[in-house]
Amino acid sequence: MQISLQFPKASPCTIKSFTTPSPPPHHGDVETPCCVSSIKIGTPWKKTMVDHGLSFARFSPAAPLSSKFRLAARVEDREISGEIQLPDALQAELMPKHVAVIMDGHGRWAENRGLPIQHGHNAGLENLKQLLLHCCKFGIGVLSVYAFSTENWKRTKEEIDFLMSGYECFIQYYVKDLILRHDLQFSVIGDKSRLPQSIRSTIASAEEAGKANSGTHFVMALSYSGQYDIVDASKKIASQVGSGKLRAEDIDESVFEQQLLTNVTKFPNPDLLIRTSGELRVSNFMLWQLAYAEFYFVDKLFPDFEEADFIEALSSFQQRKRRYGGRKK
Repeated sequence: MQISLQFPKASPCTIKSFTTPSPPPHHGDVETPCCVSSIKIGTPWKKTMVDHGLSFARFSPAAPLSSKFRLAARVEDREISGEIQLPDALQAELMPKHVAVIMDGHGRWAENRGLPIQHGHNAGLENLKQLLLHCCKFGIGVLSVYAFSTENWKRTKEEIDFLMSGYECFIQYYVKDLILRHDLQFSVIGDKSRLPQSIRSTIASAEEAGKANSGTHFVMALSYSGQYDIVDASKKIASQVGSGKLRAEDIDESVFEQQLLTNVTKFPNPDLLIRTSGELRVSNFMLWQLAYAEFYFVDKLFPDFEEADFIEALSSFQQRKRRYGGRKK
C-alpha cells in the first residue's frame, strides 16, 4: 500500500535541514526536508508521515525512494491492550525488568541507501516507536535508550538541530500520546541545561503528564554519558558532606546510587543491554548501572532492528545464568 499525504504549511515543530551530499541519480526525486504538520493527540500514526521531514515511517529498502513511502508491517497503538502479550518463545517470570538500548547505525543505514543522514535518523525514530510499543506489550518495566550522548555535541550544528527538532516532535506527539492512552511513564536523563529551551519545556510537560502512571517507564538519555552521571552524583554527595547533611563514612553503594540520574525509575540498573550495528562497546553509557547487566550485540543497524530481533535478544537473556559473583546451589 502506498500513502501520500499533503499537510498544511503551518507547523509547531519545524525540522531544519542540513547540507549532505546529493544522493545517487536513481534517488533524484529526493526533496528538501519539510516540516511536520499539526498532529492532534490520538491521530493514527499511519497518517502522520511527511515526505522528507520528521516522518515517522520507514523507507522500504526494496524500492527506490520516491515522494511516497511504503508502510511496513508493524505494531499499531490499537493492538496494545492493558494485558501483557508475550510471544510463546518468552517466559513471563524470566523477563528483564529494565532493558537498555544503544541505538546505533542510523548514519550507515542512510549511507547504504545513498540517502542523506536525516533519513537514517527519521527511520530510527520510527523504529524507536516500535520498540517502545513492544516493551509496553511485553510488560517490560523500564526501557532506556541512548538517544544523544555528551560526545554527540561534537557533531555539526545542522545535525544537532535536526536531531533536537526530531526528538522534540517525537516526545510532543508520540510519547505524550502513549502517556495518555497506555499509562506510560516518561523521563529524560542527562545534562538538560545544554538542550534547547523548547525541547526542555516539552520534556518537562511530558514528564509531568506521566508522573502518576504505572506502566512501562520510558527513559531517554539526552546529553548523557556514564562519566557525566558519576561526576554529577559525586558533586551532589560532596555538597551534602560539605554542608554536614552526610558523613563521609556513611557513603556506600546505595547512597551513591541514589544520586545517579537513573534513580528516577523503580529499576535503575539494566538487566539487559542491547547494542545494534555490530559495535562491541558501551560508549560511555550507564557505566555504573551496567555492572551486572547481560550484554547482547547484534549486527543489524537500529532502523532495521525488528520485533523478531528484539524477541531473540530477550530469549537470549532468558537463557543466561545470572550469579552476581556468587554460586547458585
